[in-house]
Amino acid sequence: MDDSERLRELHDTYVWEVNAAVGEGRLDLVWQLADEFLDEVLELLTSDEEMTCGRADCLVCNRPRPPEAAPRPRRWTWRGRRQR
Repeated sequence: MDDSERLRELHDTYVWEVNAAVGEGRLDLVWQLADEFLDEVLELLTSDEEMTCGRADCLVCNRPRPPEAAPRPRRWTWRGRRQR
């Protein structure tokens, strides 16, 4: 799967989740999902780029990295439509 296909799949997933959050009136969740989408897109687009300067004596590039956070499981619980 190339980058454009992965971007499309990521976009479609987030559009569905954002629409569901809007439908339930969860604007706080909409903003959170928008931030996560941006982070994931940037990670996808920059994953192939070198992250160091290449010098063996560079203190910045050789510092210990924090462990990556485990991705949270994505589940959406549906509730009945609100009665107005």
